[in-house]
Amino acid sequence: MEVARTISGLRAAILEHRRAGRSVGFVPTSGLLHEGQLSLARRARTENGAVVISGIGGNDPGEPPFVRDEARDVALLERENVDLAFFPDPDTLFPPDALVRITVAGLTDRLDGASRPGVLDVMATTTLKLIHLVGPGRLYLGEKDAQRAVIVRRLIHDLFINVELVICPTVRDADGLALSSANASLSIEDRMAAACLGAALNAAEEAYDAGERSAEVLRARMTEILDAESRARIDYVSVADAETLAELQRVSRPALALVAAAIGRTRLTDSRSLGRAV
Repeated sequence: MEVARTISGLRAAILEHRRAGRSVGFVPTSGLLHEGQLSLARRARTENGAVVISGIGGNDPGEPPFVRDEARDVALLERENVDLAFFPDPDTLFPPDALVRITVAGLTDRLDGASRPGVLDVMATTTLKLIHLVGPGRLYLGEKDAQRAVIVRRLIHDLFINVELVICPTVRDADGLALSSANASLSIEDRMAAACLGAALNAAEEAYDAGERSAEVLRARMTEILDAESRARIDYVSVADAETLAELQRVSRPALALVAAAIGRTRLTDSRSLGRAV
């Protein structure tokens, strides 16, 4: 597997795959790989001539330090037969003189964007830059990060980007906790408590499948479960339209159940589709 650290190195490696006539599948990650991200690489491997993965790590103020282990990530990617990994320095995609930021009106300022202003603008900008650099035929994201998927789908639609967005199922531990790089920051006690996010989404999905269509009732079911966990501090509980992310009163069209909560010092998010896949 080849590792690129610069934009010129990435472009040169992509050009070689293009000259060889290989289609490119791309998986953007934050690094510190886990089984959920590796499952995206496996899906990409079955559908493309070449698989490219990026690892762009970072931290938000007040959150635990993001621990990078590049040697571990490289070994995991080699095992999955990934062709190219892009592990740039933090300022490679955002040099000091960069001025452009992408804002998707009504999408990047909701939910995570309301709790952490600007973070989804950075995500959208980073994703657009990576798509531009890699030029994939297919882009793979996980269902857990539903807001990200909604934003990226809108980017692709509005900017006429020639890439197929592939959303893959969330990989979960036995207790229902969605796999995430953030889980590595959880203490043993916090890890046990974190299962409440998956339990809250299960409650909403079960109520929906049983015929409940009041978004207020579905939000109340999720809130009740999160409130019952003393180590959880709720950020938001949402039942939103699957395309606009607007909060719903009744679920009469495809929707998303989304939750975010701090468990100890670690902020976790999770989501579930109601009515269709993300």
